[in-house]
Amino acid sequence: MDINVAFMQQLMLWIEDNIEQKLILETVARRAGYSQWHLQRLFRSYTGIALGTYIRERKLTASVIALLNGNMPLMDIAIKYGFDSQQTYCRTFRRMYHLPPGAFRRKFQHSLPEIDGPASLLFLHPLSRQAA
Repeated sequence: MDINVAFMQQLMLWIEDNIEQKLILETVARRAGYSQWHLQRLFRSYTGIALGTYIRERKLTASVIALLNGNMPLMDIAIKYGFDSQQTYCRTFRRMYHLPPGAFRRKFQHSLPEIDGPASLLFLHPLSRQAA
């Protein structure tokens, strides 16, 4: 499958710019100009993971900034990053980081350098762990 690297990079940048929005596959596909199913095939071919998984993991990774750089309540963080409930956020967070968000905050809030954006969290993202 011929994949335009520049197109995929633009799509991933758009996702980053809109990470706090509700990003459903239909909306992302419409923005990209492809059918939902074709875009998912292209994305998986380019990254090795499903588009929905990528979006969910990027939202979780971005949520770490709010979690570690303040005392924003977990419910507010869950809503900010488009999770349906605090329970859904906590369950999903725990699957990715093997700790609930509150315990993660307590453990790492004072031990990591200042985090200023999603790019500084690449070491926390599963795709970057695979590449390392």
